[in-house]
Amino acid sequence: MRRFLFLTLGMGMLLPTVGCNLQKEVSKNTKPVIETLVSATESWNGDRYSYPEGQAQIILLKITAPVGFRTPVHTHPQPGVAYLSKGKLECVVTADNTKVFSAGDSFATTSGETPHYCESIGDEPAVVFVTYAGVEGQQFTIPINK
Repeated sequence: MRRFLFLTLGMGMLLPTVGCNLQKEVSKNTKPVIETLVSATESWNGDRYSYPEGQAQIILLKITAPVGFRTPVHTHPQPGVAYLSKGKLECVVTADNTKVFSAGDSFATTSGETPHYCESIGDEPAVVFVTYAGVEGQQFTIPINK
């Protein structure tokens, strides 16, 4: 019984050590896969990017939009990128300047004075991650009152 106890304790101390050493070996032999999803100097609709003056601030948002949700017409004073992880999103600048994004799509957001709106049009809620590179204290979405 005493041998079993010592064997069990010994294995209990040895296995985590072996496990850690194996993990280190695996980590040394693997490399991450890096894919550029968006690299842009302008938005999906052709807006040229420029940065506002002031203390730089980056924000990352996760937005879950139920099917049928439509944003108010708005603008973004700073550049941004988006990744749609679920659902479908239709973004509209004008009737002849629209774009439908599906799960897995990445895109450069509109910027500057371009009013637009986006609507969740799929069979499931749209889940979109959006990052804006702007200025501390500045709104990243400005509604257009009409």
